[in-house]
Amino acid sequence: MGISIYFQNIAWLILQEPITPVLRTLPRSWIKDWFSLSRFGHVWHEGHAPFAHLKTDNVIVVSPGGNVLWTCDPESIHQFLKRSHDFVKPVEMMGMLNLYGPTITATEGEESRTYRKIAAPSFNDRTHSAAWAESLKRSLSMIQGWKEANAPIAQLNEYVALLTLQVISFVCFDRPMDAPSPTRPDNVPSKGHKLTYSEAISSMVANIPTLFIIPPTVLRFSPISAHKDAITAYAEWQGHMKGMRDETIASLSENHSRNGQSLLESFVQAGQPSNVGSQNHLVSPAAVLGNIFVFIMAGYETSANTLTYAMILLACHPAIQRHLQADLDRILGDRPPSSWSYESDFPKILDGYAGAVINETLRLFTVLPFLPKSTKSKAQTFTSAGREYIVPPDTLILINTSATHRNPKYWPVVKPSGNDGPPYPVSSFDPARWLGKGKNDSPYSPVVGSFLPFSDGPRACMGKRFAQAQLCAVLATVFKNHSIELAVKTDKRSYNERWEETRERADEELSTNVGFLMSLKMRGQVPLRVVLRSTTDCN
Repeated sequence: MGISIYFQNIAWLILQEPITPVLRTLPRSWIKDWFSLSRFGHVWHEGHAPFAHLKTDNVIVVSPGGNVLWTCDPESIHQFLKRSHDFVKPVEMMGMLNLYGPTITATEGEESRTYRKIAAPSFNDRTHSAAWAESLKRSLSMIQGWKEANAPIAQLNEYVALLTLQVISFVCFDRPMDAPSPTRPDNVPSKGHKLTYSEAISSMVANIPTLFIIPPTVLRFSPISAHKDAITAYAEWQGHMKGMRDETIASLSENHSRNGQSLLESFVQAGQPSNVGSQNHLVSPAAVLGNIFVFIMAGYETSANTLTYAMILLACHPAIQRHLQADLDRILGDRPPSSWSYESDFPKILDGYAGAVINETLRLFTVLPFLPKSTKSKAQTFTSAGREYIVPPDTLILINTSATHRNPKYWPVVKPSGNDGPPYPVSSFDPARWLGKGKNDSPYSPVVGSFLPFSDGPRACMGKRFAQAQLCAVLATVFKNHSIELAVKTDKRSYNERWEETRERADEELSTNVGFLMSLKMRGQVPLRVVLRSTTDCN
């Protein structure tokens, strides 16, 4: 396979973009087998192509820095995710998430299981019902904000990110947020803060690349403006989390807990001494902050990205959008959102066209383009297509979700259209594949290991139902009485000609202008407009 570079080499992670043009000048035989699987921010864009080139769904890239086993084979994936004691988290790779303290995501063994035991009881029907109700409420406010602006929606992700932050903050962290628009998400910073709550978390997201590479202790002494912004974001969000923690400690001491503990209350209580005068904590004070950070980040950022992709894809496919609206009419009739029930309406919406739109969006735009595992110090075996394979010790295993979700053995290959580039998400968007193709006309159930939006196995995402309730509530509220359209420019050309041009620009944004750090996120914008269904030009 010629020369190769270790995927997690720090120098490579920092310099891969400027070095790439140089590598492309080398003989193709030196890089063709490994290069497309070794560019950190480009794994999603490659889709299944690297595996098709090598004619296998399991590829091991060997380099002086270490071995990396890439896979998009569902049979292998199922074993890697199910056998959590044999194939473990590579905590040294994921440790960058422990910015404020240990987290459920970046720890292993008993420590990780402790955090999971603390968090899991909070994800129950009461929490999911609250997420549903709050999402309905916030969606109505978002739509009203769009109407009052009376202009194209240029920053869709900012609107939906604010909505998802409002929902998780209120439901899981006892933090109500009254926010009319992304331009004024809070009133003013609270006493002792430079940034408001929403400004602080948004600034943290923007500065994550710097904070992952340079420790905060170093950033504090840097004169560089970008470094000053990063450390301000870090300190401000830390201050907001400490404030939430301290308020919760006071509330719990006064027995003001609500009927059933929130996620915040569960972690704060676990971080308190178990007995009067004792210094024994179930988790450390740092771990309380670490887990607040990772749950809020994961809970709002990923849902916001999924909603952004779903709404733009539906705007690109008006006919599919009408199928969604017809199904919502069937389920909800003429009832107002205030009467929509988590217990009776949500399951029907999830099993209907809205659920299909969500699944198809998550198939095409995976939350994470790869899921990491490791063999650590002991060799492990797995089977695929009747053969047993040995994975050497200290091998990094990367489950390529983009390739898995496009593996032609399990998902149809489509012909690209317009300006849609690799991995062709707009051309591939087909929610109908999820409906009525299983036994007894039930929703389609993919092959085990071939669809991984929430991971799988004993460490699957515990927030899956929370996310589904939120996503269904938002889509139902937005599309029941309104349509989302591409914002088409006005000039002398025909509407169809202008629409096609706008659609081609959207195709390009959704394929080439997508990047990955904490999650898969659009770097550009696709302007949209919201209209009442009765006035929609169906074209």
